[in-house]
Amino acid sequence: MLTKYLYIAGCIPFLALGILHTVYTITDTYKPKKLIPYKSGVMGLMKESTLAITKETNVWRAWVGFNISHGIGILFFSVTYLYLSISQTSFLESSLFFMSAAPIISLIYLVLSKKYWFSIPTIGSAIGLLCFVAGTLVQVYA
Repeated sequence: MLTKYLYIAGCIPFLALGILHTVYTITDTYKPKKLIPYKSGVMGLMKESTLAITKETNVWRAWVGFNISHGIGILFFSVTYLYLSISQTSFLESSLFFMSAAPIISLIYLVLSKKYWFSIPTIGSAIGLLCFVAGTLVQVYA
């Protein structure tokens, strides 16, 4: 039973980060405030420049799409584990794959956030990772 609650707790930071990231990106598309370059001219340059891989989009549209898909990926991860933790607890606890994947994915997000992002996602990823690792250890040693 403790594993269930530790996994639910591990989902919460990722759920919050995924929601915020997706909402900030979508609202920035129409009225930019959060996930935009600090220097005002950079966004204009992003809109003027295409990518080397294709001329079908510009850097700004790619930026927006990458950020929305990133936010949705975090949401999918957190909602999937929230569902498994709440509604499919026995399945989750009996699955070595699912019990291992949550800490591994959380660790990947922690490394990415430390290397490429900033402190808020790093803290959230660390909290989620600690909860998932604790939940896994409780299950293994129960």
